[in-house]
Amino acid sequence: MGNVTTTTAAAIIPEIWEAEVEFAAHNNRGFSGRIMEFQFAGPGDVLHIPKIGAISAAAFSGVVSYTANTETSVDITPDVSYAAVQIDRKADVRSVTSLGNVYQVELGQSLAQYEDEQIAGLYAGLSRSVGGASDFSEANYLLAIRNLIQHGKNKVVMGMTPIWGVFHPAQWDQVRGEVDGPAKTGSIDLAYGVNISFSSSVQVSTTARNMIYTSRAFAIARKQTPTIDVEFDADTLSTKIVASQDFGVAEMNDDLGVEYQTNAS
Repeated sequence: MGNVTTTTAAAIIPEIWEAEVEFAAHNNRGFSGRIMEFQFAGPGDVLHIPKIGAISAAAFSGVVSYTANTETSVDITPDVSYAAVQIDRKADVRSVTSLGNVYQVELGQSLAQYEDEQIAGLYAGLSRSVGGASDFSEANYLLAIRNLIQHGKNKVVMGMTPIWGVFHPAQWDQVRGEVDGPAKTGSIDLAYGVNISFSSSVQVSTTARNMIYTSRAFAIARKQTPTIDVEFDADTLSTKIVASQDFGVAEMNDDLGVEYQTNAS
């Protein structure tokens, strides 16, 4: 004589799947929404943003001297990026929740992360850099801010111009100053006039390429905002879902950004 157990009654004990899903973690977006943004529709595959050079004033000495700058432009060439899934009808109708709705959310997140990483890669064009293969230090942090103020001139007004500092998460404890020191309380979001955030979108090339910049340092041009296209394929009895966008990024003003290299671990 024995007891009925989960083993003996396995044929009549169901397994339950929750309709709520947990999505994969994505990098915090440290750059998107914090740079200049342009949108252009219609014909054309390059957006040209004119740049006007400085004109110097001088004391009048009896003859007027005229300035004729050769002006330049920032050119942004958009390109298409995408993420896609193909869902078998059998899988979709048997799922506890709509696979189409679930994957559309994830596809949108992947496009947003890709965009943020493209902006982060603009560090390579900056001519001013501080730090190196070492941890965050207050001295280098202040040096980066000084560079920004010195070369940004009237485009960087402390207390008025939003300044962003995006750092690799590996430097969290260094920025807080907790290493070999007492535990700190509170939160970091503003230090010496710089809005600080942490994102794994920060590029790593031997060192972490953190950046301190103002919004006019970089620009994004959107030819097509993120779009979801859904198509049923009768030949394979499946649904194709493609998320795509058409954008380009570029450095707008070299004087308004400073690369701050640190260790990435």
